Amino acid sequence: MKMKNKVMLVNMISSLVLQIFTIISGFIIPKIILSYFGSDTNGLISSLNQFLSYISLLEGGVTGVVAANLYKPLVSGDNQKLSAVVVTAKKFFNKVGTIFIAYSLCLAIVYPILFKMDFWYVFFLTLILSMNLLVQYMFSITLRTLLNADKKLYIVSITQIISTVLNTILAYVSVKIYPSIHLLKLISGLLFLIQPVIYGHYVKKYYAIDWSAKADNQLLKQRWNGFAINLAAFIHNSTDVSILTFFTNLATVSIYNVYSLVAVGLKSLVQALTSGISATIGQAYAREDWDELNQKMDLYEYIVFVLVSFLFTVGALLITPFVMLYTSGISDADYNQPLFGILLLVSEALYIVKYPHLNLSYDANKFKEITKPAFVEALINIVVSIALVGKLGLVGIAIGTMFAMIYRMAFQVYFTSTIVKNRSQSIFYKKLVLFAGVSVFGAFLCYKTLPVSSCTVWQWLIRAVEYGIIFGVLYLMVSLLFFKKELRFFKRYLKR
Repeated sequence: MKMKNKVMLVNMISSLVLQIFTIISGFIIPKIILSYFGSDTNGLISSLNQFLSYISLLEGGVTGVVAANLYKPLVSGDNQKLSAVVVTAKKFFNKVGTIFIAYSLCLAIVYPILFKMDFWYVFFLTLILSMNLLVQYMFSITLRTLLNADKKLYIVSITQIISTVLNTILAYVSVKIYPSIHLLKLISGLLFLIQPVIYGHYVKKYYAIDWSAKADNQLLKQRWNGFAINLAAFIHNSTDVSILTFFTNLATVSIYNVYSLVAVGLKSLVQALTSGISATIGQAYAREDWDELNQKMDLYEYIVFVLVSFLFTVGALLITPFVMLYTSGISDADYNQPLFGILLLVSEALYIVKYPHLNLSYDANKFKEITKPAFVEALINIVVSIALVGKLGLVGIAIGTMFAMIYRMAFQVYFTSTIVKNRSQSIFYKKLVLFAGVSVFGAFLCYKTLPVSSCTVWQWLIRAVEYGIIFGVLYLMVSLLFFKKELRFFKRYLKR
């Protein structure tokens, strides 16, 4: 048990460190691109990456199915079954990689013609950007799934940390020596080859995989249960950039991309800090221990609300001043978009607060039951965003996302009440109203007493600390007044 706890702790720490390095790199590289190549190039890269990611729809839930089928042979030591699952995954992803090559070539040809851009410039940039995904599908994803399923997440995380650090350093060096966006991205693509080399060496050394084993094609039929879930998540992450590409311009895509760096960074932090809780929810559900499940759901909801309320409220107050500092000296686009920044973070906050309920649906294997709502969420996002983008631009996009998130959040809370005994929806909504009220009050207090508009980096950091203290005190008071039971349970959980 001690050894398992140590492995879990190493996995959590390495995952958190990876998230931190990824966030830092995610801010540095776009800044380099903006400074040396401008907003249009930054927007073009964001747009091309988004269209390239469409190929992930072919994956359709296979990774989850493969992982689920790896657990038993790993525990029992059944190398024959393990090899069959790994070979099945490898053959499937090789096919996806082959299709991706054809798709990348088509995109490289069609994109510059459709949007009337320099053909060869966009053609070669598209092919270079496609290297990352191609390496994943052809060489990395099968091995990475095996390591994750065997609780070797730290191997994956450390490898990705090395790639991320080298990518950031070499991106800076390359623009200093020879400022070419094609060279910068080519170096990045080549660095991703480090990952399959390390994964392959580790798997060869510690696993007896028979690569000549017969593939189990029945395994892949299970992937359709999770397809709608993946589709909804994909649309949530890709709709905005795609619509902006067609209905606005690349400078607007760049503005969206810069603001979304903050939203994605905050979301990643919440995911990293709560990554170890979901499994305990699933175990309680499997035992049908409704008292324990309700208790853990209370704790899970509370932790998510505290993290989201704190990070996203402080973020909403500081996001536009941060973006203005981040883009200082760049005058080819208007990055001063305070309303959009606030609405973007509100929509992402709504997306995250449903995590306890969404993860419970996954743990309970209720994929089929939540398929229709996933499609409805995607449809709302697309329709409302398209309807509003013409008149409201970035704000319209954020409103479309927010409406979709409100619907999906409401459904997931309702669905939990149907599968968990004695779980009233009001438990969630009381927390939502309480934390939202405190967030609005705290934001109004900060805005009136400690406003921030144009400022230096040092002044921004001081405001961030001041806001952090104010909201920390507010949420601590709320916790002590209304969530004593959750705090006691959390204390016992940490000790254990």
